Amino acid sequence: MSLARLLAERLKGSVAVIGIGNPLRGDDGAGCEIARRLEGHSAALVFNAEDIPESHLVRIAAARPDTVLFVDAVDLGAAPGSVAVLEAKQMAGYCPSTHRMPLGFLMECLRRDTGADVFLLAVQPGRIGFGEPMSAEVTASITLLIETLEDLLPPLPAKTGSAGVAKLERRQPC
Repeated sequence: MSLARLLAERLKGSVAVIGIGNPLRGDDGAGCEIARRLEGHSAALVFNAEDIPESHLVRIAAARPDTVLFVDAVDLGAAPGSVAVLEAKQMAGYCPSTHRMPLGFLMECLRRDTGADVFLLAVQPGRIGFGEPMSAEVTASITLLIETLEDLLPPLPAKTGSAGVAKLERRQPC
C-alpha cells in the first residue's frame, strides 16, 4: 500500500500534527520543518514541539483530536529520506531516543486519554550533527510529505468576503 493511501485511510476527523526534533541538528529537524510548513495551511491543529513533545500533551489532549500524527526523524536503518509509519508499540525497537520521555509512551498516553488514532510518520535522517544543514534526501522527502499532507488534511476555512460586513469608518483624531 502506498504511503499516500495509508495516510488517507488514517487521517480522519479532527487531526493534530506534532512535529518533533531539533532543527539545529540537520535532519533531526524534519518533524519541526513539516510542522512549520503546515502551520497556517491546514485546519489541522499543528504543534512544533521540537525536542520536548511532552510539554504539549495537555493542550493536544484538551483539543480531543480524532487522529494524532507525530512526525519525527527516526533511525530506521534505511536510506536517508526513507519514510515509515510506526505504531506506539513499534517505538521500543527504535532506540536510543533524543527525547526526554520515550515517544512510544507519549503516543500511548494520548491514545488512552483521547481515544484518537495515534501514529508516527518517521523520516530516516542522514546527518544529525549540530549545526549541519538538512540533507538533500530528507529535504526532498519533506517536500513530498507536505504535498501529500496538504492534499489529505482539511483546508483552512475560507475567509469571509466583505459582503454583509459593515465597513469601519476612519475616525478623525480629537
